[in-house]
This record gives sequence, C-alpha cells and structure tokens, in this order.
Amino acid sequence: MSQKSSLHYYEDGDIILIVQDTVFCLHRNYLSMASKVFRDMFSCATSYTNELHELPRINITDTSSLAFENFLSFIYPQKFVSITWDNIEEFCQIGDKYEFNSVLEAAEKFLNPHFHENPLLSLVLSDRYHFKLIFKESSKLVLNELQEYRQNSRFLLLSYKTRSALFERYLDFTISISTIHSLKCHKNFKHHSSCHYTKHEQEIDQWYETFFEKYHLFNNNTISLPSKSMDIILKCLLEFWNDYINGIWPSECDYRFFNDYLAEQFVGHFGDFEPLNHEKSKKDPDHYMFIELKD
Repeated sequence: MSQKSSLHYYEDGDIILIVQDTVFCLHRNYLSMASKVFRDMFSCATSYTNELHELPRINITDTSSLAFENFLSFIYPQKFVSITWDNIEEFCQIGDKYEFNSVLEAAEKFLNPHFHENPLLSLVLSDRYHFKLIFKESSKLVLNELQEYRQNSRFLLLSYKTRSALFERYLDFTISISTIHSLKCHKNFKHHSSCHYTKHEQEIDQWYETFFEKYHLFNNNTISLPSKSMDIILKCLLEFWNDYINGIWPSECDYRFFNDYLAEQFVGHFGDFEPLNHEKSKKDPDHYMFIELKD
C-alpha cells in the first residue's frame, strides 16, 4: 500500500511521482526547468486519482524511495540536504539519469577538496560522470597503491579503459625502475663549444658512475610506493645539483649536463610526475604519476 512522503508531498503540487511504495506530490514546472528528462516524462504521465482531484502520475523505478527523497531534498531548497560520502553515489546516479546537471556539478564540487579521503570511489565516479580534474587527481593516489586498490571490489566498477590505463601506467613505471641504470648510457648530449670534448666526456662518465654508486638507486630493483621512489630520485638529483652550486662542477658544460640534460633524461625515462593539486603549496610535496580522462 502506498504512503505519502513525509517531506515531499506538497498540497499545491501538480504531478505525482511514485517510487516503490512512496507517493511524492511535486511541482511540474519546477522539475521541468531542472531536467529535460522529467519534462519529457511529464508529457506521458497517466492519470492518478487524488483525494481531492486527479493528477498525472509517473512511476519511478531503479531507485529507492529514500534515495529519491534525499535527492528531492537537495533540489528543493527549503528541505536542502548536502552531498556527502554516504549519498554521493545515489545523487550522481539519479542526477545523471534525469539530467540534473546541477546535482553532478555539486558532486564534483564536493569531491574537489575531499577526493583524497576516498580515492578509489572518487576515481569511479569521475570515470563514470566525466569529472576530468578529479579523475586525474584521484588516479595519482590509486596508482600509488595500485596493488592494494586492485583487490578492492570497487576496482571492477572502473571502466575497462580506465583499468587498462592504470595497469599500463604502473607497468611503465615498474619497467622504468628495473631499467634505471640504462640512463648511464647518455647519448646525444651536446657539449658546450668551449669544452674539451674527449676529456670532458670521460669526466662525465666518471661523475655519472659516481652518481649511481653513491645513491644505490634501486640496485635490487625493489619497488616502493611510486611517489616515494620518485622522491628518492629527486632528492638524489637535488643533492647532485647542490654540489654544482657549491662549486664542485665549475664549467658551463657541467651545468648543462646536470641541470638540463640529466633532468630531461629522468623525466623522459619515468614519464610525468607531479604533486597532488591540493599539495602544491606544501614545502616538500610528494610527486605522483597519473592518468588523464580523454574526451
């Protein structure tokens, strides 16, 4: 037996929506302005006998009465319910189904400062509803602990395309770690015009060999969190750079090799890494690999 909604049964309403066993008496114009889908549905509504008068009726399926009631509380300002982790999935599902763009915009706005609290769900929702920025930022945290997140049942909610992109990016990283010593074979470096090429080439070989020996960069090919691995490498490069600042490498050619060429080689080898968007103002942010949502 159907019962009236305690929150959204308006006596001046002109359209009846029935969800499971709950009857909502709502305002056709208000919902039509917010959703083209509802506007089209209202034109096909059937009659429903009210206690006092007859109103058009629509049966809503594929959602619970509680979820729909919460959704209405979001779009009816006098009964406003904010988006939280507890309701964001239902809000996005209903908002997408009925093309309530304002709901999806609010969900994206909620995720922007909160995605790091639940990276996998944030990535799932961003993948499904095309939240580009949140997709990129949450992918950083998921990739950083991919071995753990892939065991989560929610991981299978990601599209095949996104799962493939995550695995490909992580595989690229593991290969880069295992082949990091290939960077010792520096090619196509253009020496400064004033440098004595042959002698300086031997010096660079010696310095570069010292660099890898000094820092023991992943000699056993073990992989820590990608962000920690990159921070180790960046720290080593920074220390090498500080040696130059302190005058150990005095020539312009040395500067070019260690400040430009070497940095470019590492970036090319490992791909793009960057801090989380909300960590850019931190003094020493971690650096993460990522994937991006394509159009």
